[in-house]
Amino acid sequence: MNIQWLGRDGCAIVAEDIARARSTLLSIRARIDTSGHDKVYAYGQALLHVARLISSTFRVSEESALTARNMPCEEIDRLYRDLFSCVRRCRSIRDEGTPGSEMADNLATACAVLKNLYRMRFHAEKASASQKVEAEDLADRLTTLAQALTELGSEAEASSYATPMKMAA
Repeated sequence: MNIQWLGRDGCAIVAEDIARARSTLLSIRARIDTSGHDKVYAYGQALLHVARLISSTFRVSEESALTARNMPCEEIDRLYRDLFSCVRRCRSIRDEGTPGSEMADNLATACAVLKNLYRMRFHAEKASASQKVEAEDLADRLTTLAQALTELGSEAEASSYATPMKMAA
């Protein structure tokens, strides 16, 4: 990791990451507004899936995985890089129009939310004072989004299991 820029005021790398995180929030908001409930539930379920993978791999709670908390900065940085790669892989599958493109889109969105969240948590620890505040604010907003989506996703997941059981009875 190149840490020469850490602690400098107004670092361009941090500013670019903050702009990217803001853009991601706006983009997801627009997709949620136009896609409907089913897509929101799918995003939530994809976030749950990714959080479970992070939880089992890094031996943290799912809550910590969804909030990027209770982890050292080195692990946050490593996870950011892994999520960055996952977003790229999922987007390449999504763009091909394959049968799994819908699932790839859901996973790409989930990984993008968490990628930006992890990056903002990292900057909240390592950036200059003014950028720390911005990064922490964005991290909190991304956490709120992730938690809201996963609540909806888990409700949809629970109701999909309950429906077949009711029909069988």
